[in-house]
Amino acid sequence: MAKAGDAEKTDLATRIAALRWYHSFDLPGGISTVGLFKHGSVVNKLPIPASLAGKRCLDVAASDGYWSFELARRGAAEVVSVDLPDASLQDYAGPPSDKPSRSAGTGQANEAFALVKEATGLNVERVDGSVYDLDQLGIGTFDYVFMGNILLHLRDPILALQKVRSVTKPDGEFLSFEPISLPQTILRPLTPTAQFALDHEENRFWVPNLRGLKRMVKAGGFAIIDSGGPMLQQMGDAWPRRPQTRPRSLHEVTFWMFQRPFGAASDDVPPSGGESILGLT
Repeated sequence: MAKAGDAEKTDLATRIAALRWYHSFDLPGGISTVGLFKHGSVVNKLPIPASLAGKRCLDVAASDGYWSFELARRGAAEVVSVDLPDASLQDYAGPPSDKPSRSAGTGQANEAFALVKEATGLNVERVDGSVYDLDQLGIGTFDYVFMGNILLHLRDPILALQKVRSVTKPDGEFLSFEPISLPQTILRPLTPTAQFALDHEENRFWVPNLRGLKRMVKAGGFAIIDSGGPMLQQMGDAWPRRPQTRPRSLHEVTFWMFQRPFGAASDDVPPSGGESILGLT
């Protein structure tokens, strides 16, 4: 006879399998999610304090909440996880007529977050809202703020960083972990530059080089005390191993030959005392 716990585990696994996941989680009971990205290879490379005991922490644009729960695992006194509940409200670089179709993902991230919270028992508060409205959400200020893989999706990344600064305590820390353009970093290492979205990248705007990412963080009001990377952020199993059709552009060839098997180039920038720590993925 199956035990009650086995039935609950089977039910949870079924509910998890029914969702599309951005993050790859290894959950209790041997349950895993099939996400677009795997952060297990970089989580211990980032300068996140081993202990966040006594600190009030914020994860900005958290999606499924991988980093929110990581902050909670490190003993944070309180973790707030913020993201949009409605996918159609995301910044969009494509034709206006195509934007309504983006609402298909509405509610997915919140549901995924709730399942991880149920499975782990970690205490993380979910708040619906935009990065542009952080100072209007009534969430207060924080000792430690994490934001990862979001600036490239924003029409106004500087405004977003300024809003993050407004909810970071004067002596708080902010860790920015963002994709960078390796070609721009190699070709123009001393000049802040960025690559604008390609025609097919309707959910992207600017991807900066390393110097550009640092300059953006400074423009947001932070003083950079350190930076790491670049490092490779591993793609998750939600991506097929091989293309389903023949690649039609240099970008697609590059993705399938390098990015899919080895990961996306990123970097991190960390701050202290109103400063920022920059991290690249």
